[in-house]
Amino acid sequence: MLVGATALETFYPVGIIALILFVVTVLLAIADKLLVSYGECKITVRQEDETKEFTVEGGGKLLTALIDNGMKIPASCGGRGSCGFCKVNVASGGGQVLPTEEVFLSKEEERAGSRLACQVKVKNDIELFVPDLLTTVKGMAKNGTFDTRLKWRFRGGDDQRVVSDGRKVKLDRKSRRSVDAILEKHENSSGTILPILHDINAAFLHLPEPALRMVSEALDIPFSTVFRIATFYNAFSLEPKGRHVISVCMGTACYIKGSPLILESFERELGIKVGETTGDSKFTLKTVSCVGCCGQSPVITVNEHIYGYLKLMEVPQILNKYS
Repeated sequence: MLVGATALETFYPVGIIALILFVVTVLLAIADKLLVSYGECKITVRQEDETKEFTVEGGGKLLTALIDNGMKIPASCGGRGSCGFCKVNVASGGGQVLPTEEVFLSKEEERAGSRLACQVKVKNDIELFVPDLLTTVKGMAKNGTFDTRLKWRFRGGDDQRVVSDGRKVKLDRKSRRSVDAILEKHENSSGTILPILHDINAAFLHLPEPALRMVSEALDIPFSTVFRIATFYNAFSLEPKGRHVISVCMGTACYIKGSPLILESFERELGIKVGETTGDSKFTLKTVSCVGCCGQSPVITVNEHIYGYLKLMEVPQILNKYS
């Protein structure tokens, strides 16, 4: 009884403090919604050679305002601030950079006005610049999410080819028939580009450039748009991958709970480094910014199967399962 009473006396003040903090948080949220009115705010967006202006009700997130007004802003985490892909350059009206953004921004980017659109609250008029395709691809290359060894050659009238490490890739007749079959399968579906790319990636274990050109022509979509989608999603690859792709989540929650050690364990067991494929084309090892399962961290995926609460001792077992 004495032990129970002592534990209760210790826990009671902590519980009171937690309750007070919760109540204060709720009151602040209610006050922000009901008492603070930002009115209508004008957002001016420059993208490539175009300028777009629209008015929104203040108080919401910049990312939501941009998407609602037809702007295509990447955000694989759904606007939760865990992927860092929704970068825009805010010229004015964005306020101070938040601690939740600093992990995704270099000092150079901060000086240039880069912000995460999902973390910027619309409180007044905002002027911003959305990077074009070239800037986006350069950012991918700089951050290691795009293979800088991959070269794209464009020649009018000729078949396009991908040259990677001196190795040319061109679809043969059988492969072209496979792509045609996938296109025919999705012919009458709406919003088909992602399912098509998914099926092509599954069939070839990567996205061959000639196949992307076939998709562009079949859907009447600019090749630059198809290329942007193919290089944005971690599920797709422009280089051949192993039959089993191991993705180690390096998001904040997973990183804190030991994902770097898990990555090192996979590297030792497979004898390869991150971004490489085993000699038998069985495994490819890569990292991702966020899997979307932070509550189960540390997390990895093998193909489309998720392994949460992963322990180091489980790494060999997982590899044996797919061997």
